Amino acid sequence: MVVNEGLEVATPPEPLPESGTIIAAEATAPAQTVPAVPGRSWLRLAYSFEFLIALLVIFTLWSEIGGQGHLDLMPWYIKLVCGVSMACCCIRFTAGLVEEPRAWNSRSARWLGGLILIALVMGGITYYYHLHEARDDQDTDDNTATSVKVADPPSGFYRTSDRTSR
Repeated sequence: MVVNEGLEVATPPEPLPESGTIIAAEATAPAQTVPAVPGRSWLRLAYSFEFLIALLVIFTLWSEIGGQGHLDLMPWYIKLVCGVSMACCCIRFTAGLVEEPRAWNSRSARWLGGLILIALVMGGITYYYHLHEARDDQDTDDNTATSVKVADPPSGFYRTSDRTSR
């Protein structure tokens, strides 16, 4: 049994008008509005959330890798500029991956290069503050030794047979 329902070609019931004639129904029909593309509005929201998550991840990783002590020595504006610029590069890298037809393209490669460059700058700043931190042990002398001698141990350390002999 062969089914040909989908293969039939529909023919219009009346002949098509000539190119110069206008049908009255077409002239009075109102112009239909095309709905906006829904893709851009939710992408802005997703990029905003990605920015906030990127800030949290960047500062957490920076304190874990570089050391919280070195971050505490830095001025706040250096940390702010480095963290926000790294998060912006993250967002633009993601946008380059999502909005272009191919995932790996020149736009995403440029922003990945920006991420690597800012990571190197952050590492250099952390290393600078590591080299220039104040030493705490400058006045201590490592040659001193401390010894403790217990003159008379408490009575709990004696055996009962030792107590009676004294």
